[in-house]
Amino acid sequence: MHFVTENELRMNFQKKAFKEFCLKDHVRLTPGAKQFLLDKKIQILSETELQEKTNATKQALTSLDGYKEVLSAELLEAALFAMKQQLSISQKIIDLEKMLMHSLGNEPMDNETPLNEVEEFRLETVHIFSEQGVLLIKLKKIYGIIRLIQSEYPQYGPLLVKASRSILELKKQLLGETDEKTINERL
Repeated sequence: MHFVTENELRMNFQKKAFKEFCLKDHVRLTPGAKQFLLDKKIQILSETELQEKTNATKQALTSLDGYKEVLSAELLEAALFAMKQQLSISQKIIDLEKMLMHSLGNEPMDNETPLNEVEEFRLETVHIFSEQGVLLIKLKKIYGIIRLIQSEYPQYGPLLVKASRSILELKKQLLGETDEKTINERL
């Protein structure tokens, strides 16, 4: 059995500051070492606790990062499709992609926004086979990804509701249901 001393901890802390200390099964702390960790407010974790914490962090980050990558690719592809329709729509999609990628990586918002605050994205058969059909289907896919992220990460609710509304407004503009001035005012 090994006893970790206060001196060992101080030397390691001077080399590189740490916020957590993993106490392995065959290791014990001297009273001075324990007091050092308490004074520095360093969390003492068992190997099991550290592994669980690491796994939870990796999974949460991997999931959100994966969603972000797919959403970004879909938005950029939609912007490419939109170039054939209207340059202004393409630019709005690129702006939306930039805003989402920046905001989803930052601290989430505290308040939750229910999923049902945004109307459903519906397409009629006539829309699918129109000149804008491919872009409309792409926007529907993006809308679905946004809703999926919102259901799994409700802390981003307000941001994602805003993004959903932007997608719906772009759809309406493509279908001629609103004019560009109205959309620019809402975005």
